[in-house]
Amino acid sequence: MTALAPTGIVPKPPTVFPTHVTDLAVGAVLWRIHAESLAGDTFNPGFGFSRFAPIGPVRKRVPTAYAADGFEAAVYETIFHDLDPAQPFKTYPLSKLAEVRCSVLRLASPLSLRSFLAPDLMKLGVARGQLIDTLAREFPDTRRWSAALHRKDVATHGMVWESRAYPSSLAMMFFGDRVPPGALGVVSTVRIDADPSLAMRFKTLADRSGVTLIV
Repeated sequence: MTALAPTGIVPKPPTVFPTHVTDLAVGAVLWRIHAESLAGDTFNPGFGFSRFAPIGPVRKRVPTAYAADGFEAAVYETIFHDLDPAQPFKTYPLSKLAEVRCSVLRLASPLSLRSFLAPDLMKLGVARGQLIDTLAREFPDTRRWSAALHRKDVATHGMVWESRAYPSSLAMMFFGDRVPPGALGVVSTVRIDADPSLAMRFKTLADRSGVTLIV
C-alpha cells in the first residue's frame, strides 16, 4: 500500500530553538520499550518510521533512543502507538510482546533536552496538532524538526515533549552521538509478559483503553 503524502500541516522548523531546556539529573529513572534485539542502553541505529526518527541519510543515520518517564507512557508511545482510538474494536496480539523488551534506566550523567511542551510550542508559534499530535502521514515533515534540532542545537542531548497518548507524562528522544557513553545505566531489562507485575500493569492499561489482548 502506498503511503499517504504529507498534507503540509507541519511548518518548517525554525532556524534557532530558543525554548526551555529540561535538565535530567543524575539518578533520574526512565522507562524504555525497545526491540528485543537491542540492549536497554543501545541506540536504534536508524531503523523504523516514527515521528522524530530516523534522522539523516541512510548511510549517516543519527542513532536515537526513545524513552518515557513512566511505564504507562512508554507503552502508549510504543506498543499502543499505532492503535486507532476511533476503532470500536481494538486488538493487540500478546505474541508480539516477544518482539520487545522493557528496560528501566537510571541516569549516570546529567542530560539536557530541548523542550517541546505546550508553552514551548507556543513560543515557536506551533500547535500540538502541527507537530506532536499529527498522523503518521506527516512523519516525513515532523522528522525535519528533529533533524534541524540535531544539526543546530549542539548543546542538548535530545528532545522532550508531553506524551500524545498518555498526557501529563513525558516522552523523549536522545541523540546517540551526543549522550556520553554510560549515561544510560540499565537497571533491568525484561519481557513484559514474563514479569508478573508488568504483565498486570499492561493488562490494566489495555482494559482501560478497550484494547482486547489476543492470546
